[in-house]
Amino acid sequence: MKFKEVKPVFRIPTLILLFALMSNSTGANAQESEISQTVTLTEFLNQLKTEHPLFTKEDLTSEIFRSRQQSLAGAQDWNLVSSLGYFSEEPVISFASPSKTSGTSFSGGLEKTFWGTGGRLSTTITTTSLKFALPMGFDAIPSDNYQSEMALTYIHPLMKNRKGFLDRLQYNLMQFDINASEINALENEENFLTESANKFLNWVFLVEQRNIIEERLKLSKTELERTERKRRANLVEKVDLIRAGDAVRIAEQNLFLSESRLKGLVAELAVLTQQDDYHSRTPQYELYKTESLPPLEEVRANIESDSRIVRMLNIRIQQLNLVRRGFKETAKPNLGLVAQLSKKELNESLSGSFGLEKTDALIALQFSIPLGNKTAKSNISQTDVQISQLQSQIREVVIGLTSIISNLHTQMTEMEKVLRLNVEQINSSREKTDEELKLYNQGRGDLTFVIQSRDNEQNAKLLYAVNALTYHSLLFQYRSLTDQLL
Repeated sequence: MKFKEVKPVFRIPTLILLFALMSNSTGANAQESEISQTVTLTEFLNQLKTEHPLFTKEDLTSEIFRSRQQSLAGAQDWNLVSSLGYFSEEPVISFASPSKTSGTSFSGGLEKTFWGTGGRLSTTITTTSLKFALPMGFDAIPSDNYQSEMALTYIHPLMKNRKGFLDRLQYNLMQFDINASEINALENEENFLTESANKFLNWVFLVEQRNIIEERLKLSKTELERTERKRRANLVEKVDLIRAGDAVRIAEQNLFLSESRLKGLVAELAVLTQQDDYHSRTPQYELYKTESLPPLEEVRANIESDSRIVRMLNIRIQQLNLVRRGFKETAKPNLGLVAQLSKKELNESLSGSFGLEKTDALIALQFSIPLGNKTAKSNISQTDVQISQLQSQIREVVIGLTSIISNLHTQMTEMEKVLRLNVEQINSSREKTDEELKLYNQGRGDLTFVIQSRDNEQNAKLLYAVNALTYHSLLFQYRSLTDQLL
């Protein structure tokens, strides 16, 4: 049997195409891996919201107030009441009546308060065992008897506590505490995020600082190698070689210092976010980008209506207004409508006393009025003073926030001009370095001027980064004060 020659299926162009696809795939995976090693400010803050216990603690504060409020709602529940007692009575005039009456009594029932009306409903069952000490001639009347009574009573307020205002007062007041605690929790969370965002910003700055110093070190090493070649060719003096070596050593020292600060901050952020891989990640943030700010007049107007601190103080004023209404309510006369229906029976046997054949009915008005009302009047006056104090505090807060925000707004506006000048200074320093290097390579300049020019260029870049850091720190503070960071 003869075997046919098998020709290769892949031709050169096909191999090239396959290699290109594999290279692209490898590059894409590497790029994806690189992207996964970065962390944005939003991701950083979200990690804090998820991992840091401060947010759980702040959320639990409002839950505590809600639990307290629900405990106050228990006043609407049915209450079981009961009593057990013994009594002994002797009449003032014993003619034709028992000379002594004694017995035991047991009663039990249910009571309920209706917050919608302020009414009280109660139902009771009472059983009494009676012993009579009867005079001579009354032997036909049993000495031992049982009396049972079932009564249904409803009291409806007509003036004080009308519609259950006082019954619901503490429950309603607690709602203001819940609302205030939620706003206060947001404020505490935003303050924490502002502080953490500044740490993230310092991370961005230290990475940028390290990159600038690394670039300076790379140029210094290149310059040292070129100087060594020139020295071997006797084109430069030995002092130039020493100067080039000093420039490398200074750059290396600066790099070590920058790395130590960077590693320390990264270790802090790793603990803060509970993420162990921060040493292999880099921050992604546009440090040199500025943002357009709304007009200052618009920001000032929003402070009075949208500021969390102002909203929290307004909640306290609303709470005090409700407290004031409560004090006025307690000063009102107590006028109530009472309706009662009862069934009772007296019998010599316990089971017979539950026949309940006798009926009593009652409709009445109860009225009472406090004289003087000194306590209520004093409490109302004190509450008015507290409300006036909070109103003054709101004006103080608005003025304080407005002044600080005006300061930040002005600083950021002026800092944008400084950043533009920094860019011009960097370009000018770079051009000067190029010219000094040309002169030195032509033998018409000194290496000292080249090194000095490179240092000036590095310092200009570092100053640009420092000013950008200052700008964004002001921006974070501005966002926090205007309640925009969270």
